[in-house]
Amino acid sequence: MPKVFVSHSNQNNDEAPLIVEGLKRAGFDVWVDYENIRGGADWLCEIQAGIERCDAVVTVLSKASLGSVWVERECLYAFQLKKPVFSALVDDVLLPLHLVNIQYCDFREDFAAGSMQLAASLTSALSSPESGIVYPDEANAIEANRANFFPYVEQLPRGEIAALAARDLFHWSARIADEVAFGGRVNPGCHVRMNLNGRPVTVLSIWAYPKTPAAQLYFDRLAAFGPYHRVKARRALLRQLNQILPSEFRLPAAKSDGRPTIPLTVLSSAEILESFKGVLAEILAGLRAKQSP
Repeated sequence: MPKVFVSHSNQNNDEAPLIVEGLKRAGFDVWVDYENIRGGADWLCEIQAGIERCDAVVTVLSKASLGSVWVERECLYAFQLKKPVFSALVDDVLLPLHLVNIQYCDFREDFAAGSMQLAASLTSALSSPESGIVYPDEANAIEANRANFFPYVEQLPRGEIAALAARDLFHWSARIADEVAFGGRVNPGCHVRMNLNGRPVTVLSIWAYPKTPAAQLYFDRLAAFGPYHRVKARRALLRQLNQILPSEFRLPAAKSDGRPTIPLTVLSSAEILESFKGVLAEILAGLRAKQSP
């Protein structure tokens, strides 16, 4: 009988037992803390042993579990042991970075249908381990990385459109910039950097903001380097940006000393995106020219 570990927040004591009972009816041997940890037992050791002995892990994904350090640790330990992980989505929440590439079973509107989907997914994965889920090393990360950043963007408002622009900017920047790096948990981002005066300086960030994913330029940082130490040069760049942007997204003059931010959905227009990359290429070329001996 396949063994399944159910990871959940104690604040989901209404949903978790229903998921557990559904798995038992489907023929699974279920490990869950409120049934399997004896009074006075070493809680951490019991949880670790439960994950080690299981064939798969089910994470009850909710507003409460997203804030639970224990639920996160249990999931990451399962990844470390190469255990297949499944998500049972019970609330309207964004999938966290470490679970965003894992197909979830939706319990939000129809609990019975979610239970059937979860049981079928587990049965399929565990009956054919040779074709089961494989976790790349990046899947173990809880911060943004190349593997999880773009799927994370896709689940945001108008995310599929935003992700297309984000991917295009990433691949283009990787060819022209000195470094492109990912990072962040609360605010996942992709950062385009130049090596200036012996240190990396972020020129552009692509942010997975929950309401409006956006591209952000750092004019305030450019002010420390020629030729953009001159306010006239930064204002010229700002005018170039405003010439390519729709009127409702044009940037105020004060942004020449700040951080102009443009929604990725605006950059989904091929014409605007190419013009934006043209401005960025000009910035990088200007910085390189001043760094040359």
